[in-house]
Amino acid sequence: MYQSEPHPDPYGAYARMRAEHGPVVPVELAPGVHGWLVTDYATLISWSRDTTVFTHDSRLWRDSARGRVGPGAPLAPMTAPRAGALFVDGVEHRRLRRAITDALGAVTAARLAAVTTRAADLLIDGFCARGEADLLEEYARMLPPLVMNDLFGMEGDQGARFAAAVRGLWAGRDAERSGAEAERVLSEVVDAKHRAPGDDLASRLIRHRARLSDDEVVTQLLLVASAANEPTAALIDSVLRAVLADPSRWHVPGGPSPAALDDLVERVLWRDPPILNYPALYPRVDVPLDRGRVIEAGSPVLLACAAANHFFQKENPERVADGADRANRAHVAWGAGPHRCPARDEATAITTVAVRRLLQRLPDPVPAVPAERLRWRLATLAWAPVSLPVRFTPQRPAAPTAAPAGPPGPGPAGGGAPPRSGFLRRLLRRP
Repeated sequence: MYQSEPHPDPYGAYARMRAEHGPVVPVELAPGVHGWLVTDYATLISWSRDTTVFTHDSRLWRDSARGRVGPGAPLAPMTAPRAGALFVDGVEHRRLRRAITDALGAVTAARLAAVTTRAADLLIDGFCARGEADLLEEYARMLPPLVMNDLFGMEGDQGARFAAAVRGLWAGRDAERSGAEAERVLSEVVDAKHRAPGDDLASRLIRHRARLSDDEVVTQLLLVASAANEPTAALIDSVLRAVLADPSRWHVPGGPSPAALDDLVERVLWRDPPILNYPALYPRVDVPLDRGRVIEAGSPVLLACAAANHFFQKENPERVADGADRANRAHVAWGAGPHRCPARDEATAITTVAVRRLLQRLPDPVPAVPAERLRWRLATLAWAPVSLPVRFTPQRPAAPTAAPAGPPGPGPAGGGAPPRSGFLRRLLRRP
């Protein structure tokens, strides 16, 4: 479940696992760390809803409790016990989840669209005159942190530091340091919002009637950002690849309609969802499987949402299509059961606005390399494309607008692209 070299076909690896072991696969999560992977759609939904047999509380992880999973393990920071809605059940889960949904609910669709559009224009202005770009590194991965920087109320270099840390968490790269840095940035944000509250997610969580502690506020912010940064970047990338594969449909004057893109996003969430193997469940009792196998109590069971969607769609194509112009929305791209991602609507809205704005500004992007030459990096919890290079007719930068966050930097002499925010310059310099 971990690999450093780029891979041409993530789903081919899943197919080989299923052929040998069936839909519930014994896996090595990290060197010497063992668990299970659920790749079956119906099983994933059933177990996610069964809060009697399964829990999200990683304190039940037997190997971790016995010290067999060191803090340096790539998946440790994403599975460590903490006071977050994803890691608790029952009444406590409902209390924390309500705080998240209320804080997100205060962000209107109009504000989210406006912030995303400003961020998109800022990024597109940086490469539109060149006639070529890497839409993953220069757009998809850059846009969600710009949006979150605004919605979280971050200041200075906090957004760039946080974006780099979250990316390290998902990739399993120096995960212990990345986790510590992410929590350090959010702690700074919470301290600042105690002194000067604002109209932002951090301030709303602090004053929510659930009376969250500062540690709880930090953890809920980390959960939201974890879903909003890397997974949203991966979703934007996946939707752009679908657009590039069918230019006659999507290269239209004024860009495609929001409704058409909403439908495309749902179709992409079926066949190419952004979250690979997350979150984890822990059985309270032994769970019998076929062939006499048993998942022992306290063993981590990763939910392979991408694989479950992929194989269900492949085996049941007629059940996935919900009409000629509408996608079935019963996928598990955002999980299932009571812990289904609470930020899924925001992530899909950001994606839809980002893709539509790009196609409005760049009406004729085409792949710079064939699709079969694209590669992915596989990690235990997620997978990430290496690049998405495109070519297009060079365009003029848009009229300067206010940056989503941070003061503008000095513009280039003699015109050219409008000035970028200080936050964006720091984000571009991140490792």
